[in-house]
Amino acid sequence: MTGVWCSLPWTHICVRPDDTLKPCCRYQYGPGETQHSVDLDSIATFGVAALNTNYLNQLRKDLLAGIPRTECKKCSIEEKNYKPSLRTIMNSVINLKQEDCDTHVNSVQYLELSIDNICNLQCRMCDSKFSSRLIGRDQFLGNPVHKKLEPNYAKLSNLDLSKLTRIKLLGGEPFITPNLEQFLDFIAAHVDVSQINLDINTNATAIPNDSIVYKLNQFKFLELNVSLDSYSLANDYQRWGSDYQQAFNNVLKYEKIFKKKSIAYHSTISLLTANDLAHTLNVLQGLHNYHVSIDFVRSPEYLCMLYAPMDYRDWLLAANESNATAYSVISNFLKDAAYDVVLWQEFISTTHKLDKYYNIRLEDYNPCLAEFLAR
Repeated sequence: MTGVWCSLPWTHICVRPDDTLKPCCRYQYGPGETQHSVDLDSIATFGVAALNTNYLNQLRKDLLAGIPRTECKKCSIEEKNYKPSLRTIMNSVINLKQEDCDTHVNSVQYLELSIDNICNLQCRMCDSKFSSRLIGRDQFLGNPVHKKLEPNYAKLSNLDLSKLTRIKLLGGEPFITPNLEQFLDFIAAHVDVSQINLDINTNATAIPNDSIVYKLNQFKFLELNVSLDSYSLANDYQRWGSDYQQAFNNVLKYEKIFKKKSIAYHSTISLLTANDLAHTLNVLQGLHNYHVSIDFVRSPEYLCMLYAPMDYRDWLLAANESNATAYSVISNFLKDAAYDVVLWQEFISTTHKLDKYYNIRLEDYNPCLAEFLAR
């Protein structure tokens, strides 16, 4: 553990596709606590004062006093087990000292925004709140259905953005939506983008047009985080509609069209892709020198490795022995494992159900996993 101090509740707002705001993207409200979230209407009416609710002020008071918050447990788990957390990374990036803070927010330095939920993929760990393509699948599975969601970012005009230094854009998929260029025009009208670091999460299925490329190249620095869960067909199985080889080739094009930039990969690991992590790291890091960040699926729980039986965990570790990093992060994550037969059966039944829905077969995408499940 590195302590509970986090600069984000003082400097950052995270706008979700449904117009609500969170202290950060990883902040996990407890049961019945979602009513404490702020929305864009509050920002439009009250400006930065909307971020100084009793709930958020108490959050900051607790962090200043060194009192852990359960809503921040994802960072705490990462720090304890296997890697730097978002908290430690952002504390090193954002220029803010704990001793200079009280319980209130006065300005926003870091804006994180889901432009909309317009997406071209149907990822297994996602839902229609973050991908418009998943409306039909959510209906098929009996899950809550979200229609097209487009936060009205113009309501941010009532914020003092003069101290803004960093923006992170999420989707949906930013490179396929018409809202990306509109947002770039909006932000350029409010701040000097040559002083802004812009971070974009993309599935690398599309190449932006020349106009967007030009506008992105006006920013101080561009950080592209490419979602690729496996350098194999297992990625295409988990991120239905994706093509891992085409995504990699598109990244090579990004290297040419963008100027001041860094490009890294992010792998979201579930039961469907975990056995290929060593191979993925061997290719992306070992052969091509890309940084790869790793996160593990916790929701939906039936895709989480923690609840798999012991023989799966043993098989998984053996499958990742060829890469020390893969073996280490999986080993550390599995320290909290506890077999849940109900969730394991849900994983198997949902996998079969979605294979029928998409008219595909697991063995054609991840034959090693299919062979294990057939034992």
